[in-house]
Amino acid sequence: MTTVRITRGRALRALTVLAVVTAATGTAAGPAAATTDPGWVSGWFNDVTVGAAGAPGRTAPLELSSTGATAPRVTVDLAGLTGVATASFPDWCVTEGTSVTCPMPPGATPDEYGTVNGTVPVVFRAAPGAVDGATGTLGYTVRAEGLEPYAQQATVSVRSGPDLLDLVDEYVSGVQVGDVRDVPVAVVNAGDQPAVDLRVTLRFPVGLRPASYRNCRYGTDPVLATVVVCTVRGTFAPGIRHELRHGFTTTVGPAALGDKRISQFVEPLATAGPLPGNVSLTRREADRALRLRPVGEPLDPIAAGGAGGGTYLRDIHGAFDVVAVGATVTGAVGDTVRVTVGIRNDGPGVPDNTVSGGSTSALIFTPPAGVTVLETPPGCGSTQDEEGGAPTAWICWQGGVFPAGQSLTVPFDLRIDGPTGTPGEVRVYYNHPRPDDDPANDAAPVTLG
Repeated sequence: MTTVRITRGRALRALTVLAVVTAATGTAAGPAAATTDPGWVSGWFNDVTVGAAGAPGRTAPLELSSTGATAPRVTVDLAGLTGVATASFPDWCVTEGTSVTCPMPPGATPDEYGTVNGTVPVVFRAAPGAVDGATGTLGYTVRAEGLEPYAQQATVSVRSGPDLLDLVDEYVSGVQVGDVRDVPVAVVNAGDQPAVDLRVTLRFPVGLRPASYRNCRYGTDPVLATVVVCTVRGTFAPGIRHELRHGFTTTVGPAALGDKRISQFVEPLATAGPLPGNVSLTRREADRALRLRPVGEPLDPIAAGGAGGGTYLRDIHGAFDVVAVGATVTGAVGDTVRVTVGIRNDGPGVPDNTVSGGSTSALIFTPPAGVTVLETPPGCGSTQDEEGGAPTAWICWQGGVFPAGQSLTVPFDLRIDGPTGTPGEVRVYYNHPRPDDDPANDAAPVTLG
């Protein structure tokens, strides 16, 4: 690594994504000029916080992406870090004074769209004498041949005290209903001072059943997730990884379906924020306590991260069946009648779209012949025929979680105009995360007697 040490400071603003797309023109043989595309290059660098003197270094990624550009690179200006922090770069970068230029990293790889993506790891440490709260500027400019350079800045800050990071970022495929998994829990103190006692908050989405520990409290939030708040006693020295031995035992129950994110958040107990809202927390009977034990040699540097982490369980193929619920109403021409249609989750799986947001299910209602829908109910929208004329059907959406045994019911007020005859229909219009296991009951008639 090449280390650059600076001795002068100035303030800086937070960084956003950089993108540069320009065009260059060449001359072709003949009367017409041909246009050549120089491609594009972009860079991304987040703000960084480092512990005061004595804290482990922090490795932060400077991301570089390019499509079709010649000699994509990034030039970093370190003059704004004077007296605040030092920055070390890989040996394939070139240093000139307070400027460092890095080409597209040797390990860069193309994605499915042909964009080449690489990461420049930069290690930051507090400069000698840097005080708590000091901030500095890291400026960087992305470049390529034939493109206008584009400059941005990021903030590097120094903070004294404990700085707890969650080290879990796990993606797991092939999980099945009935599995028992040991979910990792791991933290490190990236600050310059020990942390005394921690609060660890975990959230297990609906369908996942966490084990019981006597120093944890448990509750259920409005989307049926189990929230667990644990008080963990001990002293957590800088740089030492601490883990829950054997992991947090979790059972994948029959309600589990689709993608699940088990989130974790760690904070010093003395400065912990408020407890999760909309949750009533109680203790469970348990014969063991959740303890985090030191593991391995001190970490230095530590990868940049945050107080939150998580385990992602991908595509759990749980069983479920959403059923269309039809109706029959009676009336004469000129009457206004109300018909209530719906869909019901017969379970056992619970469609849960809290990871990505949005609805889990929807119904589409096509009214019987000879009636007019007088008003679109809340949560619904109408569809029109190909000519954009009168509405022909109505789509109604369910919420972010569809519990087993519950129904989405929607009342429609209909005016009978006549002549009557062809029945209407209610049908399952959308299911998250996949079609259910019994398509035969996904439609039901709506008749007018």
